[in-house]
Amino acid sequence: MLISEFARRTALSVDTVRYYVRAGLMTPQQGTRGGRNPYQEFSEADIRVADVIRFGQALGMSLKEISAVLHAPYESQLEILKERRDDLRARGEDLLRLARYLDEKIEWINAGSHGDPPELEHPSLKYAAADGCD
Repeated sequence: MLISEFARRTALSVDTVRYYVRAGLMTPQQGTRGGRNPYQEFSEADIRVADVIRFGQALGMSLKEISAVLHAPYESQLEILKERRDDLRARGEDLLRLARYLDEKIEWINAGSHGDPPELEHPSLKYAAADGCD
């Protein structure tokens, strides 16, 4: 498929697709159409690569890290993926702590704000409870 169809199917802009190709994240085949300037032809495998790029970006990975996941030996890929997994789990735990704090704060306010306000459980997030917003 040509770049316009590929862009449409992956919901990426043509400029983004070209950028990914220049960055070496994608390597479409050179087609026979186009004369002296052959068109790039994308495959179903390229669609899967686009999905990996989008997934990696959603995890907060840089394009360099995504490229390593796509092209590096499995040992390097595993190291990067495990690191991202651990970061994601830590962020999830922090979000749960924040949600519990918000529940407690809402409850405290609904009860008339009597007594000490709730505090955050995580030491690195205590600044949010001590910033004068109580």
